Amino acid sequence: MQNDARIIGIVSEVLGTSVSGDSSVDGVAGWDSLKTLQIVMALDEAGYEVPIEKIADIKSVRDILSFVQEEV
Repeated sequence: MQNDARIIGIVSEVLGTSVSGDSSVDGVAGWDSLKTLQIVMALDEAGYEVPIEKIADIKSVRDILSFVQEEV
């Protein structure tokens, strides 16, 4: 749960707006494929890994949380 808050914080920082677990690509202005890659890189720098084959499947913060948890 603490990791979830840290991951959500990283996503919020990259997107420049507050997000929650329910936030999605469609609901956050400016969240495009480039931002998704920036989120994945920021998570990697913080010690969280998102499998490369899952990056295209990211459509929400919940997706990010589930993909990162698979690797932890």
